[in-house]
Amino acid sequence: MSTPLTPIAPALTVRPMRKEDEAAIQPVLNRQLMRAAYTMPVDSKALLANLLQPNPPSLYPVRWHRHQTFCVWRAGAMEGLIDVAVGFDSDSLALPDYNPLGLLRFLLLPLEPSRIDEVAAMLFTAATSFWQQQGIAQVKAFHLSTGYPEFQAGFGTLPGDWHDHIRVLTAADFHFSERYYAFLRPLDQPLEERLPTGGLSLVFRGSPTNRHYQLYHQTDWIGEARLTELQSTSAPNSSASYLLRIANLLSLELHSEWRGRDIGKWLLRRLINDATLQGYHQMLVHIPHRAFIMQNLLIQHGFQEQNYRGYTLEQTLTS
Repeated sequence: MSTPLTPIAPALTVRPMRKEDEAAIQPVLNRQLMRAAYTMPVDSKALLANLLQPNPPSLYPVRWHRHQTFCVWRAGAMEGLIDVAVGFDSDSLALPDYNPLGLLRFLLLPLEPSRIDEVAAMLFTAATSFWQQQGIAQVKAFHLSTGYPEFQAGFGTLPGDWHDHIRVLTAADFHFSERYYAFLRPLDQPLEERLPTGGLSLVFRGSPTNRHYQLYHQTDWIGEARLTELQSTSAPNSSASYLLRIANLLSLELHSEWRGRDIGKWLLRRLINDATLQGYHQMLVHIPHRAFIMQNLLIQHGFQEQNYRGYTLEQTLTS
């Protein structure tokens, strides 16, 4: 009498991503991305640019030393990936060259819960080995300073409702470093602008979809702001959905000596009016949870807090 054989699952393997992996990665990645608000599917060109280029695109300046994406495979199917780098993000560009950081930009886990822990363990092992070979002691994960323009609503932080990601990251000794809120405002009617003081001027740089505002008093720099364009769908998975153009407010900053004079209020109204006249449907702002003054300013101008939390994390590696 023969004994039935117990099927054995094919073994997992981990290796660096190759260009020919794109077709297998794209559908799995897009299923994950569509779980986040204000996100569009990533096409082949954007996927290869973000995951394979030595100097991938980023919202803020980054000085890359090395960039690598590791993928876990089972029987030819992609199970997960981790995008890691070594270098200096926009918050650390002033650090000496001999003290670069480890950067974790994106983590893709299986949607099937039973496979998550095994895949995550292999990805973290590959990433840690990569960082340690470069002499890295400190790792920053999902920081705005390395956020993808195309991925995760153009922001890059870890969405708070990606519970499996949070669980495996904290289990791997990552700790939370910052929490972000999201505020949204519809754009329909321009607002009244009252210039708070004389001698102010705005200088525009960048492009129509990535606009930098430099604010001067006579010849002295006193503030700046930045708007980029996001695109999303009004009702994902609906036949009645349409493309939303979203003005993503990345920064609004004033020199400390010029605060308290309603200049920030005027600059925000200028940004709202410019975005309205350019045909944007909404304005979106992600801000740190400690930015109470900015939160109040946004609420005063019709922004509403969204059901969103974004997190950044950090890890100290042991030798």
